[in-house]
Amino acid sequence: MLNQQQDRARTPIVAALGVVAMLALTSTIRAGTIDFNPTGSGASPTMTIAGIDLAPGNALAHLANPLTVGKTFQLDFQATVSGFVDPQGLTSAPPGLATSYQISALGSFTEVVTSVSADQTIATFAVAPTQAANSFFELYYNPTLSANNLTGAGFNLGTLILSGKPSTTAPSIGVFSLSTAGGNPVTQPFDQFGGTNHYPGINTVSGSGSSMISADVSFLNPAFFKTPLSEITFNSSLVTPFAQVTPTGQFTDFAGPGAPNVTPNLGTINGLNGPDFQFQADANFSFITAVPEPASLIQAGLGMIGVLCVAARVRR
Repeated sequence: MLNQQQDRARTPIVAALGVVAMLALTSTIRAGTIDFNPTGSGASPTMTIAGIDLAPGNALAHLANPLTVGKTFQLDFQATVSGFVDPQGLTSAPPGLATSYQISALGSFTEVVTSVSADQTIATFAVAPTQAANSFFELYYNPTLSANNLTGAGFNLGTLILSGKPSTTAPSIGVFSLSTAGGNPVTQPFDQFGGTNHYPGINTVSGSGSSMISADVSFLNPAFFKTPLSEITFNSSLVTPFAQVTPTGQFTDFAGPGAPNVTPNLGTINGLNGPDFQFQADANFSFITAVPEPASLIQAGLGMIGVLCVAARVRR
């Protein structure tokens, strides 16, 4: 009976997830492969990749509760890279990744609630048209393994290899649906990873969803990125409770190095009676390579026409 109720609760999410899939398809039409050196040195060969795969990490909807349409909140995220997607769609890790060196991702995006169902079990959100001053996205290379999922420290240490700002013009959408039983949210222990519950006093609502966010690239380290990029698209699952990674104790909501500065305020039931809502997030990135502006294409076309005209005169 519980499973039937959970299935009914999740049924409305199918349409929203369909929108996510369509937007993802639209955004990847211009996606391309890039040449990337994972260590930025001769210690590793340059790879041709179509995407970056992240290990399960953490996301925090900071000051999102209670949900109301039009409300804005900051979505903080952090995780480490687990592998790279090749042009055939296969994911693999080069020697040393996550064992002798790390690549980490973190960011903070201003989101806006776009809809909430009448029973408060399904919500959708998107990148807000106006971003907070501290909104950012960054990738770091570190020759040591400093990132700590439990404490939240060490994700922004090492060499900055990419930075950008959330795109307010690219398609974006997020959706999250609660599991219910008898009309009430299903709750479970918050931390179910690794056999040790680091948060014995906190439970969580159970649910699942996904998000798609893009970032406009403002800086690339040429030792790592051998191909120019204009945009990256971030696709992630969002689930509770945590089963594949430890919930983190702190997040960083500013660009650049520094200690984490946001401690989640979850209440006794994550997602229900605290102002923050923390998710397990499993993400990947695809790339949009730099393309000529329309004006440049027109100029190139006119230039070609001019060349053809000169050639025609020479032939005459």
